[in-house]
Amino acid sequence: MKTLIVAVVASLAAAVGEVLVSQGMKGFGERDWSRPSEWLDLVLVILRNPYVLTGVVFLAVFFLLFLAALTWADVSYLSPLTALTYVFTAVLARMALGEELSWRRWLGTLIVVAGVMLISLDAPATKGLYGGVEPGSQHAARSRT
Repeated sequence: MKTLIVAVVASLAAAVGEVLVSQGMKGFGERDWSRPSEWLDLVLVILRNPYVLTGVVFLAVFFLLFLAALTWADVSYLSPLTALTYVFTAVLARMALGEELSWRRWLGTLIVVAGVMLISLDAPATKGLYGGVEPGSQHAARSRT
């Protein structure tokens, strides 16, 4: 259950981060990325734009939660759960950015939800590399020798 909770919170943090970064970058406008000066402008926008900076913080929270969950859950279980980010991003993009989402986008989002529900019914950890024991523990060291 803790894996599911952490995955949901991480996914929500990622979605908030993505929407904030999108909001901040919309003001930047389209650019010709073949010119090196545009890349410098991008760095300056990132450093000066509160939407982008706050979005990066939320994305960092996602990453830290993901790393923490990897200490007890299989990546093959955890990674699909974080696909909930797609659902949260679609809803937030509609609400916060006013994006129009076609029925195809909503259908695809529902398919993602169905996949997440299916995966969440499985066990979060298998024996895997460490034989079902905590990595770094004395038991893990003994089981590999």
